[in-house]
Amino acid sequence: MTDALRSLAAELDELGREGEHAREVPEIPDFRLTDVLGSGGMGTVYLAEQVSLGREVALKAVDRSPAGSADEARTVAQLHHPNIVQVYAAGTAQGRSWFAMELMRGKTADHSEFASAEDAARLGVQIADALSYAHRCGVIHRDVKPSNIFIGEDGTAKLGDFGLANSVGDGGTRRYMAPELLDGGKATESSDQYALGVTLRELVPDAAADFAAICAKAAAQDPSRRYASVDAMLDDLRRFLARKPVSANPPSPVRRFRLFARRNPLAASGIAAASIFLAAFVAALAVGYIRTSRALAATECEAASAAQSLAKVVVDINRLDSDKRETEITCALTAAEHLAARFPDNAEIADAVERLKSARAAHARFLERRGGSMHLQHRFRRPVVRPMTRPDP
Repeated sequence: MTDALRSLAAELDELGREGEHAREVPEIPDFRLTDVLGSGGMGTVYLAEQVSLGREVALKAVDRSPAGSADEARTVAQLHHPNIVQVYAAGTAQGRSWFAMELMRGKTADHSEFASAEDAARLGVQIADALSYAHRCGVIHRDVKPSNIFIGEDGTAKLGDFGLANSVGDGGTRRYMAPELLDGGKATESSDQYALGVTLRELVPDAAADFAAICAKAAAQDPSRRYASVDAMLDDLRRFLARKPVSANPPSPVRRFRLFARRNPLAASGIAAASIFLAAFVAALAVGYIRTSRALAATECEAASAAQSLAKVVVDINRLDSDKRETEITCALTAAEHLAARFPDNAEIADAVERLKSARAAHARFLERRGGSMHLQHRFRRPVVRPMTRPDP
């Protein structure tokens, strides 16, 4: 059903109500009617006193009373819930059905202001809880709308006219009726859910995304796309108030964290700080790894260069004269052993050290052989005989 047709249906409904006039005041035993609280297409609501109990009540006298209406009213009177307007008594008088109900002080939802989606959601939780209870008891409301929701001075919301719309032969207010009801279908728990979705959506035009999604799901044109039950809708409303993800609007991972942060600011701060620390730690590790890698690479280059230099030294030493070789071997071996201690895994440097040690040992043997040979030569050298000369007379 288009929005234009739905608006037209609502206008016709209001015109029908304006055309109705309250009938004469009925006489009901034990009740003294003192004032008119309001009237409409279904009947007139009076302020009355229940004489036997000395209490004020709201008494609704219905203009059209189909068979069984009083019996259904008695069934509704068995409902006891903090968010349902209590029905005290019911009966018929002068051909009209009447219902004595709890007198509600305060305003109805259509005359109340809601500053935020959270305020409307808190109302929705109370009414959805009332509907859930009634549905479990086998009772359908049939006429959920803002004017049937009473808000007490303490903020408690109560749903009135519970189950009475059908009792008086009226299918409810067209503006809040589910499409299947407008097509002649039977009232169900799903049609009550639809009416609550439309009601909540009207209370807050500029609603938060999650709240709007809850209302849209509850008031879906296709009943199969609504919540499986009012309980499921109630759960989403509570999750919205708790700043948790709702099933009607599954969030992204980033939005999930934002919702978590809103309901747990201290924990979120700790997680954020831990994330920053972890990121810094990982960055430090990365920088350290890069620096270490570079240092290792530089060390390897330096070791390779040192090995090449030692190899050249070994070759050059072997070309030196024997007198110079010992000094050069000692200096080169000292340097080579220092490099071997610095680069213990470099095989080329280790090899150079061994070659230098071998060269020093060979040179020592060479010197030893040369020294022995010179000693023998000195031992077997023939003495020089000088000729004797006579002194002059």
